[in-house]
Amino acid sequence: MEGFVSEFPVNLKIISPEGDDYQYFYGYYDMCPAKADGSMHLCHRVKILDEIPAPNEVADLGYLEDGKFIKFAETTAWNFQQGAMFRYASPESDTVYYNVRNADNTFSTVTHDLKTGAKKYTDRAAAAISWDGKYGIGLNFSRIFDFRPGYGYSGAPDPYFDVNVPADDGAFLIDMETGKSKLLLSYTELEPVSYLPEDSKIMINHVTFNPASDRFVMLVRNFKKPGDRDWRTSMVVSDLEGNTVTLLKSTFVSHYWWNDDKHIMVFCQIEDHRGILIINCETGETREIKSPFFLLPGNRDVHCNLSPDGDYIIGDGYPHDGYRELWTYSLKTGRTEILFKARNLKPRYDDIRCDLHACFIAGGKYISFDTTHRDRRDVAIVDASALNY
Repeated sequence: MEGFVSEFPVNLKIISPEGDDYQYFYGYYDMCPAKADGSMHLCHRVKILDEIPAPNEVADLGYLEDGKFIKFAETTAWNFQQGAMFRYASPESDTVYYNVRNADNTFSTVTHDLKTGAKKYTDRAAAAISWDGKYGIGLNFSRIFDFRPGYGYSGAPDPYFDVNVPADDGAFLIDMETGKSKLLLSYTELEPVSYLPEDSKIMINHVTFNPASDRFVMLVRNFKKPGDRDWRTSMVVSDLEGNTVTLLKSTFVSHYWWNDDKHIMVFCQIEDHRGILIINCETGETREIKSPFFLLPGNRDVHCNLSPDGDYIIGDGYPHDGYRELWTYSLKTGRTEILFKARNLKPRYDDIRCDLHACFIAGGKYISFDTTHRDRRDVAIVDASALNY
């Protein structure tokens, strides 16, 4: 397919519509985009290609099937990195979640039953929802927007903008049945366990539940001060009562994946280099995934996730020579291979870039990803049968 370079005889297919003026994308790699058989792939449809969405910029929400986009909702609470936190409750479910902007410029999460059309709303927007559907973790998306516009929602000022560690903001536990939330961990409680530089303004950027839905991981970060090259990150795990363990302290931490209920795979700073650690969040034991891929120039980040059979790690980083690569690593053989390269459209701003955000669907039969190889945003899939080395 034009725009792709493949190292394997893989089958690649664009599943978003062609011949119109819309942009199509799914978003982050750690949610659930498709049904168990790979059908009804969720998708955002928008009119802009490379701008920070304005508060009134609408994203159509729907699913892709047989080359068509079937719309069932819309939202103005979205961004290009994580969309509207749009996902199925599970691959077997007809229920989807997504975030919306309310009339008073606050944000909520919608639980939408696609069969009956029934909807429920929470009193604040969730950044993650447990896999059993009982709980969400609510965050201040305005604070996230001030930190990184590509991950928050525009147009709603943060009431704690001038407060470094607000006592009334932080991680909120949302009861998804009633829609009511309560503050679980305030920033004043997170500050001493985050080990971030003194007098920092802090925030939470990413949150994900483990498969058992009894604990979640979050990345706590500091806003950069004048002269700072970058922010620092601590990885903190909490149970549903707010008991925390800090796994990584004030270092470089980017993307992660729950391999099981207690092991987290994370791309982070390891001594004097960057790579993937697998961390036992109960014992603190670590194991490094040693791959020469991480020693190549420019490989400073990886959106890592694990195949359903536990045999392969896949991940995309940032562009090399105008292409984004999807690399794969065999846990059995220790080999690293590049599954394909997709031509990359350079964004005007970093936060509106189109990462592949590749993830497994249909029980591992396919890998789904976003791409700009045709100079527009599209959703594509690749047959994962090449993962047999």
